[in-house]
Amino acid sequence: MKYSLIKQRLKSTNLLYLLMIPLVILLVLQIFYNGNVFSLYTWILQFPKQFFVSYILMFGIVNIFYGFPRKVYLAISGILLGLFSVLGFISRQKLNIKGSPLLPTDFSLAKEAIEISGHFKEVYLWMALIAIGALFLIVILLKLTPRERYKWPQKTAVFLTSVTLLTGFYTAFGPIQKAFALQLINLSQKMNYEENGMMLGFALNAEYLKVPEPANYQEDAIQKVLEGSKATYSEDPNFQPNIILVMSEAFWDPTLMKNVSFNQDPMPFFRSLQKSQTSGTMLSPVYGGGTANTEFEVLTGFSVQFLPNGAIPYAQYINKPIESLPTILERQGYATSAIHPYDNWFYDRNNVYKRLGFDKFISKEHFNNPEIKGQYIRDTELTKKILDEVKATDKPDFIYATSMQAHGPYENSQNPQNTIKVSGSNLSPASQAILENYSNTLADVDQSLKQLIEGLEQCGEPTEVIFFGDHLPMLGDDYSVYKEASFINGDNSYQDYLNLHSVPFVAWNNFSTTKQNLNLSSNFLGSYALQLAQKSGNYMTDFLSNLMKSGSDVIIKQDFLDQKTITPTEEAQYKLLQYDLLFGKDYANQLEPSHKPPENNDYIQGAGPVKITKVALSNGLLTIQGENFVENATVYIDGKATKSTFVSSSEVATSLPQGSDKLSALDIEIKLSDSMSKVISQSNIYQWLGL
Repeated sequence: MKYSLIKQRLKSTNLLYLLMIPLVILLVLQIFYNGNVFSLYTWILQFPKQFFVSYILMFGIVNIFYGFPRKVYLAISGILLGLFSVLGFISRQKLNIKGSPLLPTDFSLAKEAIEISGHFKEVYLWMALIAIGALFLIVILLKLTPRERYKWPQKTAVFLTSVTLLTGFYTAFGPIQKAFALQLINLSQKMNYEENGMMLGFALNAEYLKVPEPANYQEDAIQKVLEGSKATYSEDPNFQPNIILVMSEAFWDPTLMKNVSFNQDPMPFFRSLQKSQTSGTMLSPVYGGGTANTEFEVLTGFSVQFLPNGAIPYAQYINKPIESLPTILERQGYATSAIHPYDNWFYDRNNVYKRLGFDKFISKEHFNNPEIKGQYIRDTELTKKILDEVKATDKPDFIYATSMQAHGPYENSQNPQNTIKVSGSNLSPASQAILENYSNTLADVDQSLKQLIEGLEQCGEPTEVIFFGDHLPMLGDDYSVYKEASFINGDNSYQDYLNLHSVPFVAWNNFSTTKQNLNLSSNFLGSYALQLAQKSGNYMTDFLSNLMKSGSDVIIKQDFLDQKTITPTEEAQYKLLQYDLLFGKDYANQLEPSHKPPENNDYIQGAGPVKITKVALSNGLLTIQGENFVENATVYIDGKATKSTFVSSSEVATSLPQGSDKLSALDIEIKLSDSMSKVISQSNIYQWLGL
């Protein structure tokens, strides 16, 4: 009786199938990704629009199969449930292991899933259990589901609705994003998936997969590019100067605004370097933000102008080892370090720097008691770290440093402590305050540059420093300060584009008297740094050096094609080489195997490996001695976090845990976690055997 009643009810549940099966699959996907039900509940409450759009997308995916007979539809739904569960689980594991969830670009790497699951044997067990559970559910549903009377009008209507939904997502994703105020959070894929959910977060990233293959992309075309790309400058393998690139946040020259007056120069030291050293203008690919794109161009020589509009390569494309300045210079005996006084996960730098070949990454978490200026760590602290790194190594150094102090927003109210005053007849009080506050921050940044150059002069090592801005500061909403100062017309003209994307740079060194005035875009800066140091590059930097020699050293927005100096042939070759190295079949590295970047297994976060060398007990306190301790780290005794006192980079003190005495044997370890609660460095486990 009960069995027949269940069957009778199932006959009238077509609508329930349509609505509930996509919902169940979406919820299960999110549960497997989040790791618990409570996080799912919180996500739905906090981001209902993202949940709704995710559901509509899943509805289209699942019900495109509704046209099949009911039992076939349910069998496919069960398979989809298992598939999405596995994807959610793999994404969770990838997040735990690598710090970022599963991305569409991961599927371009055949071994990605194996690499992820290989870290934990239980992954295979979980995947097997999920598959078995899905299979069991399919069997139960098929057993309970009666044969249906096939109603093709209903089936066709649902199928067409699903196709329309999926086509709409593919062709009109931009309007959908605007309608629901959806945004891809490129600063962190973890944050992106936390807000948008795995389904929608994945879909938002998929928009940037549309990188078309260039015409004539084949091995012989790449070989032809390589044969014509030999370095145009002399190289000296015996000369190994330190190479330091400092990308200064929002560094720009506000005195370029002719309708504004300053009571004093906000950047006098930079100005003095311009008079004696090579300097010029660098065209940035971004305005007011998107620092990672400028960095990407400088380090790799690639151009974001050849990528989809709005793409952040660090977030979408750097999913494998890429040859860049660190790998190029490490082959020539350099120690390579990245320094950034902000969260290590920002723009996924903690993972990207490993793939770009840096030996180490010193992020905000590794700064001990830094001085804060405004909202961020002062640039003088960054200068100290750079000088520490130069002094700490017996190798020549390549250091890529990115500052934070001048990061906006800038207050729109007057600061009575400002020493630099600004005036302009057309400036509103708010704009005047914004510009004045920015200029005073700039003056402090200028002093940190002076501190860096003076410190390097005292070191006495041959060194070059290229100091440049990443983009113009965002001065007011809708370019308000720039418009009021008549710096731009606001008509999206070519001149406005140049004004809003041109930042100053200077190349100081203590080994050459050559002085040039250069105008180049950021993707040429790395090639110029190698040329100045007389170091060999790779096929990309050599190709760029040829373009520089011919005067084609500026790559601009595609909207202004008629203003380009680069020839169509040169641009086509550039696109071919970039596509091959970033997305293609890697012909260049097959032709030149010595340039293929290896897996960077020795990469660390911090100034050096954290190591406990000695533990002593005195007056009830354990004194832990070792190397590379930081004040934000936590001491763990027998696996439990304990309160500790940071003494120095070589000493930490803590109390014996309750229940322990001086005869107790203890396992002591030090771990450093970031603001995402991910452990980014840890020491050896030191076994203290007691007194």
